[in-house]
Amino acid sequence: MGTPFEPPVDRTPQELVTELRGLADVHWETVWNGPPLPGQGLDEWCAQFGWTPTQFEYVLNVVTRTGGRMTLNAAGGSWAPVQSLRHWVWGESAASPEENPRVLAEADRVWPLYRDAVSSVFGEPAWEGAWDSTAFPQELGEYEIPQDADRIEEKDPYHMAYWELPTPRGALVSLRVTPALGTADGSDAGAVNMGLRVCPHPPK
Repeated sequence: MGTPFEPPVDRTPQELVTELRGLADVHWETVWNGPPLPGQGLDEWCAQFGWTPTQFEYVLNVVTRTGGRMTLNAAGGSWAPVQSLRHWVWGESAASPEENPRVLAEADRVWPLYRDAVSSVFGEPAWEGAWDSTAFPQELGEYEIPQDADRIEEKDPYHMAYWELPTPRGALVSLRVTPALGTADGSDAGAVNMGLRVCPHPPK
């Protein structure tokens, strides 16, 4: 049931709000337990969230009822447990290294628009900062933050915020801007991508 590769499509802040409202009442425990193998059971499992499976060869890709595309990731290409749900939000690229400052400036411009879009659904973030912020988290669920020296040198994450959802098992929603290698130091034509991720809240 594979589909040809399609480049991700940027979402507007309002489209992101609509998408997140569809996730606000999701039973995350069911998501984390993972779907059944492909077949009628998978279709029914996705349907309870308003999703339609589109590809499940290595990861499970779904289309939401509002037209958004999300990817469910599990360890080693297995089906369960689900480690995270990811959603492409926005991206910008440079044609040459000389354009990298413009790309980073555009990321600075749009960041508060998307951050505020997420906050309008989930409330104020538990933490927010940029690549040069102090007290940067060392990890966020399955996502390990680069060491301070690497983060500052590569400006990665360029921007990041996360929200803690009050669910029985807990869920973390993170929004971050990630620059491609060569973007920060101008060694290559750069790019920045913004993505949203939901993962189980790590045990405290």
